[in-house]
Amino acid sequence: MVNKSNSNNFNATKAKIILALNFQSAEDALPFYKLSLKTLIHVLKVTKNDESKGYCKNRLYYIASRLKVPPSVLSEKLAKRTFIYGLSFDWIEKALDVLIEMNVASDRILRDLWVLKYHHETIQERLVKIKNLGIDNLYPWMVRCSEDILNRYISISTETKDILGETDSKQTYLANRLNVSLDTVQEMCFKIPALKTIRVTKVKHFLDFLESEGFNVEEIATKPRVLSASQKTVKKRLDTLRNLGLKEINLNVLCRSKKDFKKYCESIESLSEQDTC
Repeated sequence: MVNKSNSNNFNATKAKIILALNFQSAEDALPFYKLSLKTLIHVLKVTKNDESKGYCKNRLYYIASRLKVPPSVLSEKLAKRTFIYGLSFDWIEKALDVLIEMNVASDRILRDLWVLKYHHETIQERLVKIKNLGIDNLYPWMVRCSEDILNRYISISTETKDILGETDSKQTYLANRLNVSLDTVQEMCFKIPALKTIRVTKVKHFLDFLESEGFNVEEIATKPRVLSASQKTVKKRLDTLRNLGLKEINLNVLCRSKKDFKKYCESIESLSEQDTC
């Protein structure tokens, strides 16, 4: 009975604190019930300080209004990122000012609230540097990542722009390279979803490689699944099949499962042994 009473008192205390946090709906408040009492007390203290200084009545609604997202969506994330209540209001405001001014998409910020931990000058310095290199799509992770990762991304983006040239998309580029219609490429992507996520740089290098290995664009266009495979694996399998004496190689064989490819090779070896006999 004592434990039950303590539990009831504990829940009642949490409910009382949450009631004082100026939530506009029960749905918005719900994720905060998962927080510890200690954390809730801290959130309450910060909220009351914000309110007394005229900043906002609840950081949830302030951030939601700045990002133009439903509070109910942000609430779940904010309850998991309580560091927001450890930052000064001015810090958050200036960080959001920069992110919004630099046209970082709201849904990206929503998914990566950690970016708000960075000083607004750091955020601006990073994003301006990237934008000045001709990269228009800016993401919060660009602020947080190491220089090596950022430089690699910049390198890939620059190469992608060079590859695409006047074409407006990867699908258009692929259609041009394979001498097929855009509709055909879209159908390929529908049947082989992995093609949608392959970088243009990989597509370009892979096509160059396949052509250098003697495959023409017509073959590749009729068997595009090979483009979703690993170029390293395809190269290794080509060498294996050629060592087995094969001259005509079906591209679909190159992207079979490891088990199926092994069986295929064994069948060729078996036929070779029979011919020898």
